[in-house]
Amino acid sequence: MKILAVILFLGIMLSSCGNKADSERLNDSAFTTTAVDSDSMEVDESSQVGDESGIQGDSSEDDMKWRLFEDTYKETDSGRAAENYAHNKDIKIEGFVKYGQENPPVCDLMLGENRFAGVGCEVIAAYNYLTYEGFEPDMAKLAYDFEKNALIAADGSLGSNPRKISGLFKAMGVGYKRFYKADEAQAAVEEGKPVIVSFHIGLNIFSGIHTVFAVKEEGRLYVYNCYNSAADKTEVESIYQLMNKNSLFIVGYTEDDGQMR
Repeated sequence: MKILAVILFLGIMLSSCGNKADSERLNDSAFTTTAVDSDSMEVDESSQVGDESGIQGDSSEDDMKWRLFEDTYKETDSGRAAENYAHNKDIKIEGFVKYGQENPPVCDLMLGENRFAGVGCEVIAAYNYLTYEGFEPDMAKLAYDFEKNALIAADGSLGSNPRKISGLFKAMGVGYKRFYKADEAQAAVEEGKPVIVSFHIGLNIFSGIHTVFAVKEEGRLYVYNCYNSAADKTEVESIYQLMNKNSLFIVGYTEDDGQMR
């Protein structure tokens, strides 16, 4: 089990979006564009997308104590996270981020040593989920939180670990249910619940990843920040179409049964 955990960790470190040069990397834009291209993709729900449930379960590491901005930030801080916060707080993000992360103003936010355009999908997904649940999240503070608690690589170039979003929700007192299969994500949206979905672009743990927020609105399923250049929320037929049958599900979140907006 320990060997599998090490292999999985290395897979995440090698596969998160933004880990290659723009011209060749398997980043958000590269694979999510494919995932929602309905003209070129077959939606085959009987050929189920893969998942990591056989090698990944609930982990105490995933549920580490998340230290919130209010508990850690001081105006006298001079570290990189504090410098990024000083930059990010001047970029006004209000309401949902439905468009792709390469678009202004969200693209110019900083995470680690990188612009959100390549590595901000986990922060954006959490922000959209919290917004949907009636919170009023501050994107600059949320980015600071992710930089302090969830970066995969120290410089932020590999984005954030989506499994650690549960730590944020626990720290904020947000009820949630975590799952590891696309079937559960599809069932949740069919019940009218919002979901965060994180997945690899391929059927192995070394392929790139993307994390999105999705919810049904007036009977139609929409994905926010579906791909980098998306001008607005993107309609998909199902979670299966979002991921494509050649994707590997990592982790997802939805409302717990007792949670009300």
